[in-house]
Amino acid sequence: MSQALIDGLYSVLKRDEAFMAFFGLTPTSLPKDASLRLIKSKEPDQAITSKNVPQILMYVVPGRFSIRNHLVFQGKFRLDFYAPTAADARNIAQCAFELLHDKYISHESFKSFKCHLVFDDDLTTGITGVKGYLAIYDVDFVRR
Repeated sequence: MSQALIDGLYSVLKRDEAFMAFFGLTPTSLPKDASLRLIKSKEPDQAITSKNVPQILMYVVPGRFSIRNHLVFQGKFRLDFYAPTAADARNIAQCAFELLHDKYISHESFKSFKCHLVFDDDLTTGITGVKGYLAIYDVDFVRR
């Protein structure tokens, strides 16, 4: 089910023209091109360098089943934004916020309750020419 959440995030972000423009892509860009910038993992296949940013890494972080309703999973996901400047990373994060915060995520057979930003901050990269920003969201969904 975690992969369904990540697929849903990818779908929401990829279909937005303004978001994809940050990466020099469009919603109709080939999946192989989009997957070099929108990465469904904690770690990209290639090391992050100043030559391959901007990028976004999207992945789940530990959640739990609801105490009130055992069918509902209180999930969390994290987005790591990498760009040449801190301002660029924040701008990409802001665009993602507008697409995700207080919105529903749906994709094929996955549907969530409303998604909410719970934390965001600068992300230290230690990579010359690469700045980062992170965002953590809460999203509840029925886990099957």
